[in-house]
Amino acid sequence: MNNKVLYGTAATCALVAVLALNSASFLTPTSANAQEAGTALTSTASAVAAANWSDNVTITIDEDANTFRFESDGVPSHGFAGQYLIPSDPTDQPFADKPAEFFNVENSANYFTASAIDTTITTLPIYSDEVTDTSLGRIGVALSGAQIFNDYEDMARTVTAIDDQVVHDHVAFLDNCNGHTLVDGTSYHYHGIPVCIAEAAAQPGEHSIMIGVLADGFPVYSNFDVGGIVVTNDDLDECGGQFGPTPEFPNGIYHYHLTADEAPYMIDCYHGEIELTSGMGGPDFAAAAETLGVSVSDLMDALGTSNPPDFDAAAEALGISVDDIRTALPAPGQ
Repeated sequence: MNNKVLYGTAATCALVAVLALNSASFLTPTSANAQEAGTALTSTASAVAAANWSDNVTITIDEDANTFRFESDGVPSHGFAGQYLIPSDPTDQPFADKPAEFFNVENSANYFTASAIDTTITTLPIYSDEVTDTSLGRIGVALSGAQIFNDYEDMARTVTAIDDQVVHDHVAFLDNCNGHTLVDGTSYHYHGIPVCIAEAAAQPGEHSIMIGVLADGFPVYSNFDVGGIVVTNDDLDECGGQFGPTPEFPNGIYHYHLTADEAPYMIDCYHGEIELTSGMGGPDFAAAAETLGVSVSDLMDALGTSNPPDFDAAAEALGISVDDIRTALPAPGQ
């Protein structure tokens, strides 16, 4: 994987060059939350700029706004399985107990669709004592150009994708990288450690390298801590994070670890300040309502409060087809 990094200003180029030569983290004035947690605000700009992003990723650092822009076609650089099991009814969860006839077997060569990602993330993340639940949909971006999702397949947060793995006739729901697409072949994403990234970059006896960045700006790693010690959920806080040194931040930073011992495998809440936006953290009901030609309130009333939503009842209430609703609001965890 190669870097494609652009900079918003000439000053940024000089800044990142200095930071790359200086092993100490770039510190800015502290916030109350950061002081309570025992660390100052730390810029992630140099680490983001230096990360081994895949060729289909363009990173643009904006020093003035303290952000970076991530652009990708969404197709993972490591490739994918030749075939995937796609549930015929993505709302009928869990899937692990379903027979082979419940699934469609799709060939990746014909099924996969590039899904453009264009998102902006802070390079000056702020730790918050208050946590924010991650929602279905994109919660972060990975070095491979693909998306990071949370654990779950359902809005009720009861079905964990990794634990709901199913294989029929050697074809799996999740591939060996712990990823798959939505049911329509778009938006490839990970529900667990992106093994294809993590193993390729792993150094025995060392802390894992940064494999991506979450929407709140904090870096995310696989399950190896300092000295190569395997991290479990018991070692982490309620959001799967901790303060400490990493290869990119030797002076320490709050960061997330994905785990493999038991659920949660992914990040189920943010410990950084975040403003959830369309496309990162949940379905865009406004866009869906516009696509369907109905009001947002009518759409929400039709979907009701059941988890998962009853698309058949919603379609009848709105006088439109179930397929139209699923196209406008694809099941994000699939």
